[in-house]
Amino acid sequence: MSRVGLPRPAAAEPVHWPIVNPRTVRLVALPVIGVALLAACSTGPSPAATAGETDITDEQVEQQAKLFTFLAALNQQQCGGPAADGDSQEAICNRFTLSNLIQNVFVTDYAGSNDISVKASEVDDIIANLDDQLSADTVDEELGKLDLTRADLQTLANDVLLFQAVQTAVAEEGLDDEQVRRLYEDEILRFTTIDALHILVDSEAEAQDVYEQVTAPGATRKTFEDLAREVSTDTGSGANGGSLGQAVASTYVPEFGEAAAALEPGEISQPVRSEFGWHVIYLVDKQVTPLEEARAQLAEGEQGAVFSAWMRDQIETQGVEVNPKYGRWDLETLSVVAVNSTDPSASAGPADGAGDGSTPAP
Repeated sequence: MSRVGLPRPAAAEPVHWPIVNPRTVRLVALPVIGVALLAACSTGPSPAATAGETDITDEQVEQQAKLFTFLAALNQQQCGGPAADGDSQEAICNRFTLSNLIQNVFVTDYAGSNDISVKASEVDDIIANLDDQLSADTVDEELGKLDLTRADLQTLANDVLLFQAVQTAVAEEGLDDEQVRRLYEDEILRFTTIDALHILVDSEAEAQDVYEQVTAPGATRKTFEDLAREVSTDTGSGANGGSLGQAVASTYVPEFGEAAAALEPGEISQPVRSEFGWHVIYLVDKQVTPLEEARAQLAEGEQGAVFSAWMRDQIETQGVEVNPKYGRWDLETLSVVAVNSTDPSASAGPADGAGDGSTPAP
């Protein structure tokens, strides 16, 4: 194995459907199936929450909590995470669910205003992928435990995909050209592929001697390769004339990646120190992804921060009110949190279950 910190082994991949683990899709919500929103003139019970001008009902929370419970069960987890002392799992799941429903109001509005939709084939593919990884029987069994159907699962998949599409669109819209350029320059090693040789030795003096030999008049690439076989302490690459092959520069240890990427093909670096020792680097080839081609990746990397800022702006502009029986809205975490008696932002609520995060009465 080459002693330049490359390649770094890839981590084992979990079940590869982003909606399987609800902790990774904390911003995703689902529209209620067959439940109408309360009319403005309704004299019925208070809504679970109001996001902008949209009411979210207790029935919606109950239905979507089943879906998030289903997702958690697939990973042998609890909906919304483990319960803390004095809190019930049901209350945690309801707060988690309501948080997602609130955010989904603004996501759905944005999708409608910007002609963003999901293809039926994309929904079919994501469900087929889930069936392949967990088995269709396992998926059906978990759905049945909660009186959920394949239609509910299709709705879930559609909304997960729609949410992801809106996240991407918001991130791309929220990053201006100057921000993208700065990100590109800061992360240029991610977009630089290099083909390099190196000679690794233990001391600076040895590295300087190597450098003088491979840069002496008449020295060639073969000179470098022969010396690598003779003196390099990286026996893995040394046996191949110091060749490391092609790799993205950011996957090397920083000192090596930065030094190699700074060279032009055919150039040799001054001695470079890393945790592995002293390197002399010969750059064979370098390919840099242009800014415009890297733009989508850069936006993806910033999606979380840009989207959260956008969501906070929507909520500050349009407002969110949460029924105290579920908790209170926290703008920083973009979630419904429990109301504690010492919470300065706690508001008075119904006597029955108010402020304790309990579930609404049937």
